[in-house]
Amino acid sequence: MTQDTGKLGILFAAAGSSSPEAQVTFDRIGLQAAVRFPGVGVRWAFTSSGVRRKLDQQGRHRADPSEALSTMQAEGFTSVAVTSLHLSDGMEYSELSAIVDSFKNGTGPLTKVTLGPALMSDENIWRRVVSSVQEALPVRDVHEAVILVAHGSLDPRAVATLAGAIAVCRQVDPALFLGMILGSPSQKDILEECRVAGVRKVWLVPCLVAVGLSVQDVIMGSGEESWKSCFERAGITCVPVFKGLGDYDGIVDVWMNQSRRLLEVLSKPLSE
Repeated sequence: MTQDTGKLGILFAAAGSSSPEAQVTFDRIGLQAAVRFPGVGVRWAFTSSGVRRKLDQQGRHRADPSEALSTMQAEGFTSVAVTSLHLSDGMEYSELSAIVDSFKNGTGPLTKVTLGPALMSDENIWRRVVSSVQEALPVRDVHEAVILVAHGSLDPRAVATLAGAIAVCRQVDPALFLGMILGSPSQKDILEECRVAGVRKVWLVPCLVAVGLSVQDVIMGSGEESWKSCFERAGITCVPVFKGLGDYDGIVDVWMNQSRRLLEVLSKPLSE
């Protein structure tokens, strides 16, 4: 980092969660950044308005990206690396990108702002994410599979990105499935694929940054419509994996490496 970069900061932007368990994961990611980038301020923003509203009702306010960057500007930050913890480049990521652009084109002292990619929008990054998950699981036989369950999206650009991520999973391992809570392939689609493939046992792996309410209820819950319950009714043994992506060291490394690259861009003179 050069001497003329001013006050440097990292803003982690995630959809967020109102779950206390999820906050533990966010705190761990923030601590890693503080350790790896001494002297660089670390801040957070949640892009989901629904999550922020629920947290406000609990008296646990979390800033949206615009508020977070405005606050950083008021604190004297002149250069901020915005590290996205989103999986796809859907609506929330697009809104985040627009906010970053508004600061770049603004008149305040904080005009050097860079934004990292969503995990699935870069094939090489996504392959590292998939590898980190697979390395943490036991060796499986031919009748066993891994199901990554993501939130999903109906946003056209995100749908295309998710389709590319699904293709990568199949290239890496034909017994690695990527399903969506919202959108396609759905729980029903993945269950049918497992039946056709003769799968008898699956590892249910949340493809979300942290284990929040979606993981506890929709994926691993005991309710009739949870992924776990539906697969077990079909006679397929389920092994729930109660880890978010932020609980894998290899995936946290991906975000730390992104932050480092963004900071390196910020350290260059504006004329470069």
